[in-house]
Formats: sequence, C-alpha cells, structure tokens
Amino acid sequence: MSEILKEVEERILKTLRKDNLISRADISRRVCLSKPVVSQVINKFIVEGAVEEKKVGKSSKKGGKKPILLSFVPDFKYIIGIDVGGNKIISILSDLDGNIIKKYKDITKGIDSKEDLVMIIRKCIDNVMPEDREKVIGIGIGVPGTTNMRSGFIYYLPAFNIKNFSLAECIRNIYSIPVIVSNDVTANSFGEMWKGAAKNAKNIFLTAIGTGTGSGIIINGEVYTGSHNMAGEFGYLITDWEREKNDDYKIFGHLENWFSGNAIERKVKNILNKDITAIEFFDSLDNNDDYKKIFEDSCEHLALGISNVINLLDPEIVVITGGIGYNRYDLIINSIFNTLKKTVPEEILSEISFERGKLGDLGVALGAVSLVHDNVFMKL
Repeated sequence: MSEILKEVEERILKTLRKDNLISRADISRRVCLSKPVVSQVINKFIVEGAVEEKKVGKSSKKGGKKPILLSFVPDFKYIIGIDVGGNKIISILSDLDGNIIKKYKDITKGIDSKEDLVMIIRKCIDNVMPEDREKVIGIGIGVPGTTNMRSGFIYYLPAFNIKNFSLAECIRNIYSIPVIVSNDVTANSFGEMWKGAAKNAKNIFLTAIGTGTGSGIIINGEVYTGSHNMAGEFGYLITDWEREKNDDYKIFGHLENWFSGNAIERKVKNILNKDITAIEFFDSLDNNDDYKKIFEDSCEHLALGISNVINLLDPEIVVITGGIGYNRYDLIINSIFNTLKKTVPEEILSEISFERGKLGDLGVALGAVSLVHDNVFMKL
C-alpha cells in the first residue's frame, strides 16, 4: 500500500512542478485521480512545506468558486553537489530546482591518499552547509574514476592513484545524510540533461575532456551503467592498436593518452622537451606549428572514438564539455568533423546534434544534485 501511495504522491508532485500555479481540480484531471485523494496528498505537502497556496485564480466561464492555485517551494529542502576534479574541487548548495544558493571552490592538486581526499571533501561540504542542516536531504559527489553508483564504492581514481574505497559510506558516517557517488562525467550528463545542452533529450552521449577524458551515456532518459556499474569509460577506447599495444603508460586509458590535458602536457614534454600546462598549450596553439600537429593528431583519435560510439549507439546529441572540451569547443569540433564525415554514415551523422556543454564548470556538481534529487528526494 505504501508503494502505491508513493507512486500517487510522485505523480501529483511531478504534475505540480511541471505546471506551477495549478489548482487541485486541474491536478485531479491531469493525473486521473479523485479530488479527495489529490487534496489529501496536497495537504500533506503543505504541512511539510513543499507546497504553498500561492494565489486565488479566476473562476471558470460558468462561474463558481475561484480556485486556489498551488506552487512548489523549491527551497524547502536543499542538496549539496560536489565535483571532485583532478586539479580542483567545487561544491554547491542547491535548492530542489537546481538554483545555486552557495558555491565553494578549492584545489585538489597533490592529493594522493584517501585521508586527503576525505579531508578536502569535508572542507567543501562544510563551506556550503546551511545553518539548518536538517534541510539538507542528500550529498551527491562526482569523482574522476570508476565507481559503483549503487553502493558509492570507488574502484579507481587515476588522477590521485586511489583504489578500492567506499567514499559514500565514509561521508555518510560523518554527516548522517544520504550520499550518492558517481563517475563525474555520468553526473555531468545528468546535469546537462536537467539544466543544460541536452535538456529534453533522451539518448545522450557526453564526453568531458579535462585532465582526463571520460563519458556519460544516457539511454531512454536513464543512465547506462552496465552490468558492473562501470560503463562509459570512453578514455579506454582503442583507436590505434599497433601503436598502443606497446604503450606502458597505464595510469590513464588508451584514448586519454591521445587526448586529455595530461596527455597533451606529456606529449609536449616527450616530443618537444618543454614543460608547459595544457592552458599554455592552447593559448599558444595558433602560433606554433609543432603544437598544431600534436593537437590535430589528438583530435583525429578523439574523432575515431566518438565515431565508434555514434555508430554503436546512435544518440540524439553529442555533448562536449570538461575543462578543455568546454573552453576549446570550437577548435575541437572544427578539427574532428572531417574524420567524423569519413567514418560515420552520412544518414546517421546528419541526424545528430553536436553541442558544447552549457553548464561549464558547474555541470558535474549540478548533475550530482540531480542524482540526489531523483534517487533520494523523489523516493522520500
């Protein structure tokens, strides 16, 4: 019986949030439930603070009593979202509609232990935690590595060389709040689907190019995690086995070793014997033929990886984001399209939209908020 009630409440809440300022009678018609049932659920929401009677509406053409219009109260509860990156970490406090109340940013460079990672995450949580902690219903964390989203277990974070660690359990024990831990790019996909470039899309491939290169896959509106919750490891795709089978650099995946911030910095070091950052590389790209060659080679492999995904999954939209993907989108998309045209059938490629992520450096944190919203709030 409780499961049926939960389903009824979810249907009513979704209708109310979709059509804000709506009467009880209109909700009843939309969800095909009796007015007494709808009124009972709405009264419960009002007592909890989730819904308020906003204003009096207009009577129908037949006259009669004016309806009371209802509105969802997004800040009656909060969610904390965290983006753990290879160089930086961002935490946000968000209401239930994804409006950011507080934001905090710190650095992660130099982290090489579980203790250090937990310490910096705690600092970020504490810096956005509201005075009334009871209003926080969950914490979502996106991390750059392989995870089990159901359990919150981390298998491997290559940027920090941290393995086999139950981050969700650790943070949950500290704050006594539900915690969801996801691969950062999977979280980013949810963020872009909720508030960004992929809004209203159902089949999405998102690749985030930053320190590393990863992806998130959404199929029919649901994240695809695979049998072992590890799907989407785009950085491990192979685009030239003859060269890659002898590659001894195992910290990142094969494609990541072609195109990522880490890969670019290593290539410049190995080929040109220069120590530069990825930012410096891109800032000097227009005036340096050696850099252009490195970039074009890297883009060719990225294009082959994206081509394989398109041919296999046929997504509606390909979103490119991440520190490099977001900031250098035009450069990247112009470079990869010639290869895509050669490797993806025209009838498939012509139907796919390519978009730069709209959420920028907030994509992962907002995606983590979205995961908590869907898996915690909508299940309350």
